[in-house]
Amino acid sequence: MARGIKRRSLLGALGAVASGCALPTGERADIDALGKFERVSGRSGTVIGVPHGTADVGTWDIGRFLCQRLGASGVFVTGFWDGKTRRRINANRPTEQIIGPQSQVVREWQSDRAAAVNARYVASVKDAANGPLLAFFEIHSNQHPEHAGSIEVSTLGVSRGEAATFKDAFHSAIGRLPSEAPKLAVRVSPIDHVTYPSYGYASSIASVSRKGCAIEHPVAATSRVWRLAYAGCLAEAIEVARWDA
Repeated sequence: MARGIKRRSLLGALGAVASGCALPTGERADIDALGKFERVSGRSGTVIGVPHGTADVGTWDIGRFLCQRLGASGVFVTGFWDGKTRRRINANRPTEQIIGPQSQVVREWQSDRAAAVNARYVASVKDAANGPLLAFFEIHSNQHPEHAGSIEVSTLGVSRGEAATFKDAFHSAIGRLPSEAPKLAVRVSPIDHVTYPSYGYASSIASVSRKGCAIEHPVAATSRVWRLAYAGCLAEAIEVARWDA
């Protein structure tokens, strides 16, 4: 594992970043009260993104593991989630949404505060990249029944050969997990048809990363028992695929 990883809180440090997203002081304070951003410093060019560290169970731990194992930079967003109303401000795009108990989107809409949070996320990822963003891995989890048996990887900028290398390495690593581990399929675009998630739609980082992906883990892979085991499989796939080369 990489040592000496430096963590720097971005809470309030970036203000209301970005072009057209400046908010009055009171509204910036409201955003800071609802959630926070933290950056992990690692090697330039590769960033792990965890935009829904509170709402997406297990993703915070997976992201931390990846940063340590790979020596990569990371951006972690926590908060921006009301568990009672199931309302979330989407840090990775300029919208808010109501999410059903099986991760279905009940309603999604744009708002000024969502735009400001999203701008802060984009600026944080760019800052963490410390130069061109060569490879970005955004970590999510879901409770969609139709995806209960698979890890879905939606990519942009990744060739079929690069996707195949990533998928083969992931499958090889999963095959070495204990026999009692959930047996999950792995689907990676563009070699597989991935309907959920859509990295290009869901994350504003898709427009600034040379290569990138959104990785959706089912709850079976993000339970406390198995999340770090599957994080290890993901780390191995990233190491072998070398999308940042």
